[in-house]
Amino acid sequence: MVSVILLKVALLDVVKVNGKDMAATYEVGDILLIKKAFNTYRTNDILYFEYPVKDSTGLKIFFFQRLIGLPGDSLILQNKKLSMNGIQLQDISTLKNNYFIVTKDQKLDSLFKLKYNLTEGGQVSNKFDYSYSLTKLESEVLRRDSSIIKVELKSEKPNSFDETCFPFSTYYPWNLDYYGKIYVPKENDTLRLDSNSISLYATLIQDYERNNLVVKHDSILINGTLSTYYVVKKNYFFVLGDNRDNANDSRIWGFLPENCIIGKELCRIKRAKK
Repeated sequence: MVSVILLKVALLDVVKVNGKDMAATYEVGDILLIKKAFNTYRTNDILYFEYPVKDSTGLKIFFFQRLIGLPGDSLILQNKKLSMNGIQLQDISTLKNNYFIVTKDQKLDSLFKLKYNLTEGGQVSNKFDYSYSLTKLESEVLRRDSSIIKVELKSEKPNSFDETCFPFSTYYPWNLDYYGKIYVPKENDTLRLDSNSISLYATLIQDYERNNLVVKHDSILINGTLSTYYVVKKNYFFVLGDNRDNANDSRIWGFLPENCIIGKELCRIKRAKK
């Protein structure tokens, strides 16, 4: 029994999904088997990790999200379409986005919502306007209902700066739908630093790699030394939630340090009860 417990602690773990970042791939309450050691990470792996951004409470928060960018990759989102290293990636079938829905002068009742899996969202005006998070297939099925006038994918405009998006700089006027191009740093990379690029790398340098960073006007001092470059000590990753318009992922808080990754999902061993 002791050896089995040690094996579980060292190699495997059983974890319950407690957030909606991965709906509809996983639902809150699903139980997943996690492989914690000897992992080789690949694009589209589901990672289980400790949220790297610490707050004043010091509480540890854990997430499941999809690995999109490996160390050394370059990523860009254009009108919700993701490209990696210049190649557009195929959307997965469980990818969810927010849709604007208009009905024919009738309120959506509970049976209608249950039929079309309208669980995340709600009414957005006193008229018959709604917004719900749906997969592409769910949106297409909903369009065929005779009580629906319009089902329209909601999207931001290019160069429309969202101040809640990493790196929180007008020099990078990104939003959730038009994001990047962004490079994911890898160990031993040399990052060129200036008054604009430091917004991309300040957290990496100061918090994740524990250096003293001071930025004064156009001058960048690392551990007291005037610096125009920085050599990266760790590997970093870029993750996105499958519930793409409602996820707290790398578009919001930036790069994921490798040491924050606990493991990757092997399989779902139990579905949540509906």
